[in-house]
Amino acid sequence: MLRKEPMLSSRIFIWQHFTRLTPEEVQQVIPLYHPLWSDADPDDIAFADSRAAHGNFRNWARLTAHTRTALERTGRTQVDQDLLRWAFSRLGSTV
Repeated sequence: MLRKEPMLSSRIFIWQHFTRLTPEEVQQVIPLYHPLWSDADPDDIAFADSRAAHGNFRNWARLTAHTRTALERTGRTQVDQDLLRWAFSRLGSTV
């Protein structure tokens, strides 16, 4: 869309193309991305990625925010699949 608008397109110095993280990259990067994921079970991270985040950092950011809310509301200290399912329900139809 921006490239079609000369006034906007001319302000972009370098166009970047981002691809989704592979499942292996997700397992390496997401635990470093936010403390919430640092001690999460790798199976739970894979579950979250396959159901909601799909290797996309914007999705991971949204999921992380909702998961933090769920942890605060429930008093839990650890992410699990039940908690993630609740967070998924907050993401709307984009997942």
